[in-house]
Amino acid sequence: MVKLMKVPKAIYRQVSGAGDVQNLMDYFFINTKKYVQIKLNVNDTHFYIKSADFAYSSEKVNSNNRITYVEFKEKYILAGVMETRTRFNNLQFTFFRDLSCLEESVL
Repeated sequence: MVKLMKVPKAIYRQVSGAGDVQNLMDYFFINTKKYVQIKLNVNDTHFYIKSADFAYSSEKVNSNNRITYVEFKEKYILAGVMETRTRFNNLQFTFFRDLSCLEESVL
C-alpha cells in the first residue's frame, strides 16, 4: 500500500533557486499516481503529465506562468502545481490535489 503524502505548502523561490522544487513536484506526482493506481487497480496507460503556460499582463508587469498537472483518463485532474511569477521575478509554487475520482465509478 502506498501512503499518500500531504499536499506540500506553497514554496517561494527566486528564479535562480527553483531547481530543487522539481524533485518535490516529481515525488508528489508519482506518489499521487501510485496511490490512485492501487485504489482503482489500473495501469500506467491512464495517466498523463501535462503542462501549459498562461500569461497575463497589466500596466506594471507582463507575467508568464505555468501549470503542470497529472491527468487521469483524460477526464480528471488528480494533482498539480501552479508556478506563478511576481513582478519582482520571484516564483511561487502552489500544489493541489483532487481525488474525487475515487468517489465515482471511473472504470
